[in-house]
Amino acid sequence: MKLEYDPGEGGHFWQAIEKLPGYPTGEHMPISAMLFESDAIYKLPVVLAQAGADLKKPLLVVMDKTPMTRKGTDLKKQVMQILSEAGWQAQPVIMEPDATGQVHTDMPHIEAVKKHISPGASLLALGSGTICDITKHAGYLYENETTTKIKFVVFQTANSVSAFTSNMAPTFVEGVKRTLPSRYPDAVVSDLETLSDAPYEMTVAGVGDLLAAFVSLPDWYLANQLGMDAAYNEFAQTLMGPLDDIFMASAKSIHDRSAEGMAVLAKLIALGGLAMSLSHATTPMSGYEHVMSHILDLLAETSHKPMAQHGTQVVLTTMLAASAYGHFLEEFDPSEVNVAACYPAAGKMEQGIREAFKQIDPTGKAGEECWADYCIKLEAWHAQRGRFEEFLKNWPAVRSRLEASTRSPERILEIMKAIDSPLTFGELNPPITEDQARFAFMNSPLMRKRLTVGDMLVYLNWDRENLWKQVWKRTQKKKV
Repeated sequence: MKLEYDPGEGGHFWQAIEKLPGYPTGEHMPISAMLFESDAIYKLPVVLAQAGADLKKPLLVVMDKTPMTRKGTDLKKQVMQILSEAGWQAQPVIMEPDATGQVHTDMPHIEAVKKHISPGASLLALGSGTICDITKHAGYLYENETTTKIKFVVFQTANSVSAFTSNMAPTFVEGVKRTLPSRYPDAVVSDLETLSDAPYEMTVAGVGDLLAAFVSLPDWYLANQLGMDAAYNEFAQTLMGPLDDIFMASAKSIHDRSAEGMAVLAKLIALGGLAMSLSHATTPMSGYEHVMSHILDLLAETSHKPMAQHGTQVVLTTMLAASAYGHFLEEFDPSEVNVAACYPAAGKMEQGIREAFKQIDPTGKAGEECWADYCIKLEAWHAQRGRFEEFLKNWPAVRSRLEASTRSPERILEIMKAIDSPLTFGELNPPITEDQARFAFMNSPLMRKRLTVGDMLVYLNWDRENLWKQVWKRTQKKKV
């Protein structure tokens, strides 16, 4: 399927999007090359050279221990052989799993990569989102500490998340996921055969991660209208296009893992990463649905259990958030709002946050981290009371804009069914219980400083217990 803005078109792509309203000044072609091609693996040495990597210096190839194959051949050995035959001094840097059997983006793994970097060395991330984020942030920290620029290329091994073109790194801090400023890759190589041979559950997760936009974009607009985020613009939405229509048109080719389907999804994933990076925030792709997912990750992290596929978990929390949006848009009546009652005291909120997160982290570190971020939002919410009163007066126009950018959980379910995705939390691996999902739904607004529709439900003193029951019942059906 032809995308209006195709990241595989090189300079033409950048020239086109630089003209869009909201494109940041001064960021001319921050990624020099993005390949979405059959047999792109064989162009990797050329891409490295064009990106400015030094053939005579070490090339650190960051990977984990997960077995990967491409057309029946060991992918990692094939990449190392291609690099060696082209004269590169490729040195593997292996990320070790933790007690859960997984590798997470955290400071120990980031430091493990950073300690291998030497002057003149280049970085190649050979993996999916976690390996990409670890590698990019190790390079970012090294550059900041040494004021020395290094070259960083991504070889994407799955269509799983929008990390590959992003200049940010979601990282565990005190068990809580925080998005840290990082750096762009100099180039991204998406070999279609590799993407086709990746575990299909990772491909499904890539679709799910992008569907978050149907909550995150309205959340961003909502925050803007309430005076909580002045940076909102429509660049990201224009860049990505009508995602639901694109996915429905491409569902069969994605499901069949054809070259066309893998290319469309890889390009959309690239656009998702750029939508965040060029907006200088994760807000275009991360709203109420992502903080719910972060809570579920926190539950897994604190209990030392593996996490579900990120994007598949996200699309299920997206359905919860989309259902909550539906109720909010239909039932919210500004004339019934007691404005004075919408501004809880800081002491009350701090106590509630610490008590809520102490249930899952008795040390109190997670609660401390959450309150440190949340108190910024609460202070801004109090300071912007005038904007809230204006918002109430303008509600019909605001509601119309929100309705245009969100989608119903039934529409999201339709897309998920078309690509053969898990449709309920119980189908995730590992499965997530109703109690865990409820905890995430109720407490995720308390986790960070960004305002979402979840915060509005708290500040408006909505009957969230009753809403939860309706949302859960609506989203756990498998029929469209």
